[in-house]
Amino acid sequence: MNTTTITSSSLLDDSDDNDEHGTTMEQINPPPCYRRYELLTEFMNLQNGSHCPLGIYLMPCAGTLNVWYGVLFLHQGLYSSGVFKFRIVIPDKYPSAAPSVTFLTDVFHPLIDSQGNLTLTPGFPVWRAHQDYLIHLLRYIKNIFKRSLLSSLSDPVCLDKEAYRLYRQDGNVFRKMAQQCAQLSITEFYLFDHFPNNNLIRFTPMNELVFGKLYSNHSHTTSDSLSLLQ
Repeated sequence: MNTTTITSSSLLDDSDDNDEHGTTMEQINPPPCYRRYELLTEFMNLQNGSHCPLGIYLMPCAGTLNVWYGVLFLHQGLYSSGVFKFRIVIPDKYPSAAPSVTFLTDVFHPLIDSQGNLTLTPGFPVWRAHQDYLIHLLRYIKNIFKRSLLSSLSDPVCLDKEAYRLYRQDGNVFRKMAQQCAQLSITEFYLFDHFPNNNLIRFTPMNELVFGKLYSNHSHTTSDSLSLLQ
């Protein structure tokens, strides 16, 4: 991922490391404006369809770039049809420190606790400064719903021990629980909920008239495309 990294060393004059009394000056941190610029650069890069994982949509919250809200659409697998909302909190020390992820939709998953907190350990045993970025975090968020990652989990890294036990010992029950939370995620209660207020990603009901116009336009576009291919 192409991002612009500005380090504190670029803000210092190497010849001025010591003052006239021989004492060492402490290295200063980049001003907040530079950190905001780096986050904004990452967000703009993620607007490129080839960068952001398919099915994930993101938006910084109103008021700060250190909190991003996202929604993940799943179309296949154990959680198919699920629409899961989540929040990413980015610490001031990022990218030296890892962000945290909390799901705002109830998700029955071995790596997610009862408060919605997602453990990053399976994907990032150690967060590597200036090597691990938000794009890698987003890929991990999507991958946790894939069988390949679920099957690779071990008990120590799981936050929901019951979900892990069911996945290992009773796949049919786990599949039902996964589908139940996927179906609940698309009910009006969860889908149209605007909590919290600074979350700018919002779903609103669509009346039949608007849906009909959109469907008609899509049908015409598809028909025209097929005609050009013939």
